Amino acid sequence: MDELLQELRRAFELLDPPPPTLLDAARAAFAFRDPDAALAELTRDSTPAGAGLRGTSRLLTFAGEDVTVELQVSPSGHLRVITGRLTPARPATLCVRHSRGETRARVDGSGHFVADGIPCGQVMLHFTLPDATTVVTSWSRL
Repeated sequence: MDELLQELRRAFELLDPPPPTLLDAARAAFAFRDPDAALAELTRDSTPAGAGLRGTSRLLTFAGEDVTVELQVSPSGHLRVITGRLTPARPATLCVRHSRGETRARVDGSGHFVADGIPCGQVMLHFTLPDATTVVTSWSRL
């Protein structure tokens, strides 16, 4: 049985190997884990009516126990700008994790933040609150 599995593995590696970017993304996702963080999962993903043909903004909402993260994702050339609000409102440090690393931003006392220069692809938002607790969103594709 082990011999058969080894032959199958070799066949898949030869005929349909995973792209290197997939392996890099998987390693990055694992490296960014925070087992103590509160998770806010995607509950809404929409494009507003009337969005222009040249570029559309997306509205995303993530919800978790006692926290909501609302985002507007807008194109800026080949990159994205994320404008959002953390509820309940409080200052925090935001780290947007993506395929090229991390982009940091400040969340003000009213819960608002802006992060620009975000590459397309999978992203996860990681908030560190004043009491050192953390909130993370599920990974989502921009």
